[in-house]
Amino acid sequence: MRRLAFIIAVIVSCQLSIVNSAWAQETFTDRLQKHVAGQGTVHLRHDADIASLVNARGSSRRVVTGSERSLLASSIDSLTHSVDSLLMGPGRKVRMNGYRVQVYAGGNSRDAKRRAYQVEAKVKRLFPEQPVYTRFISPRWICHVGDFHSREEALHLLRELRRTGKFSEAITVRCKINAYVYEQPTVDEY
Repeated sequence: MRRLAFIIAVIVSCQLSIVNSAWAQETFTDRLQKHVAGQGTVHLRHDADIASLVNARGSSRRVVTGSERSLLASSIDSLTHSVDSLLMGPGRKVRMNGYRVQVYAGGNSRDAKRRAYQVEAKVKRLFPEQPVYTRFISPRWICHVGDFHSREEALHLLRELRRTGKFSEAITVRCKINAYVYEQPTVDEY
């Protein structure tokens, strides 16, 4: 069931249009919600704009605007959270060792603070799905992006950030991250 939730999240976030001749009469969201004997059911509640983006037909890719990207990202986050909640039960936020991408490290002046928040706004605009942390860690202003358990995940975001051409000095750093711990639901056996 957890694998199903992961597959749903990956498909919805990575592909805006899926074309397959075998499924020509049925939309992607219809296939997700179809009842199959012996499997769980999925119920989607989403905006009509999301349905049109996900169920788009045709092989041509279209450019997604920033507002559409943020709408899609927020819908995917809520879908992923809902599926995780159903599968894993309520999560508990914990601090643990992990990795983040440092996109700015300045001094301790007002100008450095202003610049740190400008970089934060730029990252949020380009990568709305990633958490951004701007704070003063003596003696400088720091801006970090993401909460990653492994260095490889952080390096993937680092490459994406550098590919934009706006964060050429970004690096990965080891630090405390925010993570969620889920308790496995218990199944009563009769």
